Amino acid sequence: MQKFWYIIKRIAREYTSPVFILLLLLATIFWYIIKLSNTYTAEIPVRVRIGENRFWVTCLAEGTGSRILGYRYLPGKEVVIKPADLQLTPSSHNTDAFIINPFSLQNAISLKNSDVKFISLGELPEITVPVDEP
Repeated sequence: MQKFWYIIKRIAREYTSPVFILLLLLATIFWYIIKLSNTYTAEIPVRVRIGENRFWVTCLAEGTGSRILGYRYLPGKEVVIKPADLQLTPSSHNTDAFIINPFSLQNAISLKNSDVKFISLGELPEITVPVDEP
């Protein structure tokens, strides 16, 4: 493996100039910055808190590349949603749990994050809500 890297270094020193490498690197960086202004669709994780329930939701979102990159790789604040803002239906498996309507959660998340358009949500857990909250 060392011999391979030795050959690569030797070829790089003999046939390419440092100025060429520097300009190639700058062109790549500028191309990447220009491409971040385009619109992309990607899955991004969103941290949600409903009452005392905290969980992650994987959302399919559409937005500019810089916004998608920011939501995907930079830790953001969790989205705090009141149970009264959601459509909850009682669970058939657990008497204390509720099933969240995905469209109501999608709308609530979209209201909190207006710079990215949320297209769909991933799997949602059942949540427990005190009786006086819904």
